[in-house]
Amino acid sequence: MMEKFHQEQLERIDRLLRIIESDNPYEMVSGLSFYDLVIFACQSIWHLKDWVLNDPHFGAKDHAALKVEIHSFRCLLVCSDIANGTKHLSLNHPKIGSTLSERKGIHVETAKGIFKEFIYVACPDSADEFHGIEVRSLLRQCRDCWTHILDKHYLSNVEF
Repeated sequence: MMEKFHQEQLERIDRLLRIIESDNPYEMVSGLSFYDLVIFACQSIWHLKDWVLNDPHFGAKDHAALKVEIHSFRCLLVCSDIANGTKHLSLNHPKIGSTLSERKGIHVETAKGIFKEFIYVACPDSADEFHGIEVRSLLRQCRDCWTHILDKHYLSNVEF
């Protein structure tokens, strides 16, 4: 059955974040690279916008204000560039010009079962607050922004 509500996309985001934020994501999934998970999470987080804006049951009182607010969070715009750049291979209309950096890191403590890869964000402006941020921090900030947006706009057209 085809999914049709924004909650389904939001739940997918939460499932991906649980794997990405774990100490050893390889114990939780097989056949996917950590990079794959990061890409899926970026795409899911940014494209929640489409689910929220197109879900007829979302019930935003002011659809235009909802759209403006989504685009007002810089972390979501950074995520947008990563999502659309990886989805379409190239980014024709960047919001910030952000990408995933070639720079990577690793934290391994086999005795503790820790095997973490670190992927960083690159922005055209090295002074940008998101330039050099580790992707987990970006994704968590984006998810927190979505919590704010959803709390403010979901069913805001309902009068009590």
